Amino acid sequence: MSYSFLTGLARLLTRLLLGSKFHLGGTSNVSRSGPLLIVSNHVGAVDPAIIGGWTPRPVWFMAKAELFHGAWAWLMRGYHAFPVVRHSPDRTALRRAFGLLKQGSAVVLFPEGHRSENARLSRAEPGAGFIARRSGAPLVPIAITGTQHVLGRQQRFPRPAEVSMTFGEPFQLPERNQDGSPMDHQQSADYLMAKIAALLPLEYQGEYTNAPMPKQAQA
Repeated sequence: MSYSFLTGLARLLTRLLLGSKFHLGGTSNVSRSGPLLIVSNHVGAVDPAIIGGWTPRPVWFMAKAELFHGAWAWLMRGYHAFPVVRHSPDRTALRRAFGLLKQGSAVVLFPEGHRSENARLSRAEPGAGFIARRSGAPLVPIAITGTQHVLGRQQRFPRPAEVSMTFGEPFQLPERNQDGSPMDHQQSADYLMAKIAALLPLEYQGEYTNAPMPKQAQA
């Protein structure tokens, strides 16, 4: 099945299942062309489907390699997903991500590296900071809430729930921390997460509740 068919189906299912319970904001923050790295929190199994369906341009996903070994591998690939071995320097996945960005595509990255257990932000993986800095692509944050109630870990079938997806303003990583020291990969990843946290209600900010909200990097 084609990507356009699958994303159209995702939009249709969102409307049928969630209706007025689905709240979408900030789509004007997404550039319609050129390289773009989209960074999002991850609280529910349907997050990739909703992101792909409602981002106003085609996107590609880095997804855990385990999802490509089962019967649904064809669906993952049809939805523009490509495998990454988590918690490892997966050079094949990195080359794919950088190649797509170089071609002017949009790539979605979940900096936490996994779905949250309690819908609150957990500490980002340093690899997310490496990808963001190495690519040099413009960045856009997404904040998602409520999808853990649509299809949680113990649910077999989706159910209606209040869901919100908000795109934040584009930003770039600064070269240095506020104290003037160079920003390493973990600090870069934390910066990404602070941008996401700024879009979330306080109760969902988790590890980044007390993190200083980053200012826009100076050009």
